[in-house]
Amino acid sequence: MTALLLPVLGIVLVLGLCTAAIIAGAVRLRRRHRLTAEGVPVRATIVAVRAQSVDSTYAYHPMVRYQFHGRWWDSAPSGGQHALRTGTVFKTSGMGQQFIGQQLDVLVDPRNPAISAVPGRDRLGIFLIALGAVFGGLFVILGVLGAVAGILSRL
Repeated sequence: MTALLLPVLGIVLVLGLCTAAIIAGAVRLRRRHRLTAEGVPVRATIVAVRAQSVDSTYAYHPMVRYQFHGRWWDSAPSGGQHALRTGTVFKTSGMGQQFIGQQLDVLVDPRNPAISAVPGRDRLGIFLIALGAVFGGLFVILGVLGAVAGILSRL
């Protein structure tokens, strides 16, 4: 009985992680959808760029400044790393500086103007849902097959 408890506990733990990935992706997509539906389009200016190393290349995250309801706001828009493309194969951390001063269209949350997003799809949310569903399904199938094989081997 104890030998069966450990694999079942492992399956429950992995399924919990897969479920958490699905929920995180769904929450992310829901927030993005709300901001896309209710967000106010604003023309912003890129005031800084933060380079993040991803393997041997860089992703660029802009910091933008915009005016909303008569007040100036600074924000790091979600999805912003997809908006900045250098067009070169080899990228360095300093290449993002070429974007400073450029205009960028963002959607601003009217309830909290410090939150903005670059219009477009949220690929991370979709990826989390797909990852959780695929691995969760595989672990259910393999877990059931392993449990059945374990029970049959004891008979």
